[in-house]
Amino acid sequence: MMHTRKSVVRTARPPTDGVDKLRSELARLKEKETALLQELREIRAAAEQVQVELDSLIQNSAGALIQRLPNEILVTILEHATSYHCSTCVDPCWKWLGVCRRWRNVITHTASLWSHVNITPRWTQMMVKRHLTQSRETPLDITIRPLLMRERWFGMVGPRRHLLSLIVPLAEHARRWRSLDIRGFPPSTLQFMLAQFDSITYSPVESIHIRSDEYDTGALPWPNWISPDTCPGLNYLHLGAFRIPDVVPPFQLTSLALITDNTEWSPSVPTLPFALRGILQESVKLTCLTLYGTGRSFRDLSLALDSIYMPTLHTLNLYPRDIEMPGLEGILMALVAPGLRHLNYVPRWPTDTLTPPMFYGVDGAPSFPRVTDLRIRNAVNGRHDMTSLITALPMVQNVALGGAEITAFLAHSGSHRPVDCWRELESVTVIEPETSIMEDLFRWLTERSCKNKTMLRVSLEELANSSEFLEFHERLMRYAIVELKHPQIKIGRTNFPISPSLRAKLSKYTPGMVNAIGSILREEYTLCEPDDESATSL
Repeated sequence: MMHTRKSVVRTARPPTDGVDKLRSELARLKEKETALLQELREIRAAAEQVQVELDSLIQNSAGALIQRLPNEILVTILEHATSYHCSTCVDPCWKWLGVCRRWRNVITHTASLWSHVNITPRWTQMMVKRHLTQSRETPLDITIRPLLMRERWFGMVGPRRHLLSLIVPLAEHARRWRSLDIRGFPPSTLQFMLAQFDSITYSPVESIHIRSDEYDTGALPWPNWISPDTCPGLNYLHLGAFRIPDVVPPFQLTSLALITDNTEWSPSVPTLPFALRGILQESVKLTCLTLYGTGRSFRDLSLALDSIYMPTLHTLNLYPRDIEMPGLEGILMALVAPGLRHLNYVPRWPTDTLTPPMFYGVDGAPSFPRVTDLRIRNAVNGRHDMTSLITALPMVQNVALGGAEITAFLAHSGSHRPVDCWRELESVTVIEPETSIMEDLFRWLTERSCKNKTMLRVSLEELANSSEFLEFHERLMRYAIVELKHPQIKIGRTNFPISPSLRAKLSKYTPGMVNAIGSILREEYTLCEPDDESATSL
C-alpha cells in the first residue's frame, strides 16, 4: 500500500510543455513592456522639446510688440510721451524706469528723455539733479507748476525752502535752457523764485512764459536777467503780472505777450514815451502781439498815425482794462500791418473806442486788408458808419461779435446791412446772446436763405440760461450750420461747458439745463437731489 502512494505522487508533476508556454508568454510581455517604456521615454522627451519651443515662442511674442521695436523707435515714442504728459504729474521717466530692464537701460542712456524737467512740489532735489545729470548737454525745457488747489502752500517758510532747493540747481544750468515756463504761483512766491535767477549772465533760452495766478495785478518788477544781453536768442516772451518798464528791452522776438494791470499813477507816467515803441520797431520778425492791461501801463499812447510798421505781424490781441483815452486803441491807429490775419479787440467795459478812421491809414487805404478772423466785443455802436468800418476789413471769413456789434453790423443802412459787405464770410460767433440780439440774427439769416446765399456756420458763447440755449439752437438749425464749439450755459454764477464729457451736479430744480443738453448730445443722465454730492456724467 505504501509503495503504491509514492508512485502516485511522483506521477503528479505538471507537464513540461505548459511551463515553457507560460515562460514564453512572460518573456514576450516583458519585451513588449520594455518597448513601451522606450516609446514612453521618447514621447516624454519629444513633449519636453515641444514645451521648450512653445515657451520660447510665447516669451518672444507675448503681448509686447513694443519690446521688439528697435531702440531708436522706442526712444522716439517715449520722447513724444514726455513732451505731452500732464505738467502737474510725476515725470514719466521715473515711471518708465520700472517697466523692465531693457526700458531702464534705454531711458538711463538717452539724454533727450531727461531734457524735459517738469517740476512740481512732489519733486525732490535728487530728482532735479538726476534730470540735469542724465540729460548731459541736451537743451532743457523747464516747466514749474504748483499742485492743483495748493498754490498758497508756497507762502509758508518750509515749503519755500523746499522750492528753493529745486530751483537753485536750474540756475546753475541756465546755459542749457531752451524754454522756461512758470505759472500758477502767487506773486510773492513767484518773485521769490525769480530772484534765484538774478545771477544769470547768459542763457540761450528761446521761450519764456512766466505768469502769476494773479496775472493782472502788475505787481512784480521786470526781471533784470530778461534782457537782450543775457538772453540773445529769445524769440517768445509771455509775461503776466509784471510792471512794464519805462522802456521794454528791444528783443528780436516772434511772439510777445504782456499781461498787466498796473493802475499806479504818478504825474510823470503820462509824459513818458510809449514803452513798447523800441521793441515793436526792432522786432522785424514779430508775428504775434498780445497786450492786456490799462493804457497807463504802457505809458503814453498818443501815437502818431502809421508810426509803427510791422510787416510780419500775423496776430494782434488787445484787451483794454480801463476806459481811459487814449488807450490800447491808439496802437491800432499807429500800426501798419499789411499781413495781419487775426485781430481780437475785447475791452473789459463797454466803450465806443473803435471807429472807422482807426482802420484806415494816412493814404486812405485800409490798414489791415488781409484780416480773416475778427473778434470784437464792447467796442462799437451804431452811431458811426459801420459800412465804412466793415469795408476796411474786406477779407473777413470768421467773426465773433458781442451784442452791441451784432446790433450795429446787422442794422439796416439804406437798402443793405453793413455785415453784407463781408463777401467771404463763412462763420459767425455770437458772444453772450440775448433774445433781442438773436431776433436780429434770425431775420438776417432768413434774408440770406431767401436770397439763396451760402449757409453760414453759427456758434453761441456764454449763453444766459438753458431755455434760451434750446430755443436758439432749434431756430438756428433752420438757417445755419450750428457749431457747438466750447459753448457754455450759465446757471446762477456758474458756467457749465457743454461737451460729451460734461460732469456737473444736477438737481431736480434744473430740468431746463438737462433737457437742453440732452436734446443736443443724446446722452443718458440721472437727476440728483440738491444735497447729493455725487456728480452726473452726460
